[in-house]
Amino acid sequence: MAKSSLIKISLTDFIDFVSKTGSTKLTQVKKVKERKPYHPSTDYYKYVREGIIGIHEESGDKSEFDNLIKNTPDIRKKENFEKAIKGYTKFLGKKTVSWVEPPFRHWRSGNLDVKLNPEVGLKYDGTKHYIKLYFKSEALSKMKASQILSLMESELRAKVKRDDLFCVLDVRTGKLFCNEKRDTSLLPLLKGEAMSFETIWNSI
Repeated sequence: MAKSSLIKISLTDFIDFVSKTGSTKLTQVKKVKERKPYHPSTDYYKYVREGIIGIHEESGDKSEFDNLIKNTPDIRKKENFEKAIKGYTKFLGKKTVSWVEPPFRHWRSGNLDVKLNPEVGLKYDGTKHYIKLYFKSEALSKMKASQILSLMESELRAKVKRDDLFCVLDVRTGKLFCNEKRDTSLLPLLKGEAMSFETIWNSI
């Protein structure tokens, strides 16, 4: 029997699936499976995400975030972009930060492949923070954050030092969740959900 090809999905899509119940899990898998291949034009927050990274990598000047809003290329997105950038600068506050390159890795469970890529790496208060950016308008729940952090802790810890922290930022609210206890207790649940996702995917 030929080996099944990998099912490559984003971390956001996987965590969205985990949070669904009943038939909405089927709907989520269908949405992912029927989606057209990635194209930059369909990546809603690409401008903001890359802008944040670019500012930290290049100048680190917090005043540049105002220019990020002013130079928004699509006026229809300006309101949402402004909320995201204001939330992000709220998180930064008066912190003195320096850029560190974040690690990434693919988590594979069965034939499901999920890319774990915290977009931002910042050192402040003497600690390196590797931060996944969450842009959705729906507030990031503690449970969703814990699921994301469990995966990052499990797969990325070997790539960083013991005292480094994995975090996820609800960009709009500026609320940061960090896995200070290095907890991976949700991993069995996530492996079970990965099996469920793959089973549904192969059945539709």
